[in-house]
Amino acid sequence: MSEHDDAQGTGDNSQRANLEAIMHVPLEISVELGRVQLPLHTIARMNKGMVIEMNKDANAEVQILANGSIFAKGEVVSTGDTLGVRITEIVPAAARISSLS
Repeated sequence: MSEHDDAQGTGDNSQRANLEAIMHVPLEISVELGRVQLPLHTIARMNKGMVIEMNKDANAEVQILANGSIFAKGEVVSTGDTLGVRITEIVPAAARISSLS
């Protein structure tokens, strides 16, 4: 083993340790089903049980966000009495990074 190999191995261990240090940082994950703009008078008249129609079809793709930034796309699935999201695509790292600025 050469000095270069040893230094490289130490660097990998250091990177792994840095990554492990942040693996327990909590992130808020949310799914955006759709958006709609409504006039204030419509919102003021809303009652329990009213339905707000979204601007997406029932089978449309949804965006999955981590701390408000899109990191994946998916589709809504039903699992018994609850809803879930199946990830269909991970947004490339370059696109995620550019969206932060």
